[in-house]
Amino acid sequence: MDQIVIFTLDELKYALALSSVIRVIHAVEIRNLPKAPAIVAGIINVNGQIIPVINVRKRFGFTSREMELDDQLIMADTGKRQVALWVDTVSGIQNIQAHQHVNTTETLPYAQFINGVLKVEDDLILIYDLEQFLDLEEESQLEEALSMKKST
Repeated sequence: MDQIVIFTLDELKYALALSSVIRVIHAVEIRNLPKAPAIVAGIINVNGQIIPVINVRKRFGFTSREMELDDQLIMADTGKRQVALWVDTVSGIQNIQAHQHVNTTETLPYAQFINGVLKVEDDLILIYDLEQFLDLEEESQLEEALSMKKST
């Protein structure tokens, strides 16, 4: 059995593996990060650490909007770095069974940022693939933008 953190974007449900989530915080002021990839909304300072904020809406092709007070940031570890994922709401943690998970390479081969779909009661929850959220070009752009920020 695995555990996932469920979040929403425009009423659609998504999930991340709980093992990659550090914590969830309420929306805070995001500072601009020049020369960052388009999906990076900016940066935040968390306990002295500069964390890039990812606009998950842009990654999935949703309409962008201004951050609202009740939006949340999921602090997560991608394996390469810590990031904050800007989401509408985090609805909680759920245990999942192997039979609830459907591999998307078979059912949704075009969904490169999704690594599975969960069938939970009458709901479908898309599992976000955190390791694939930035392609190599975006990763190097972000690294360069962050290093420029540290040197100023």
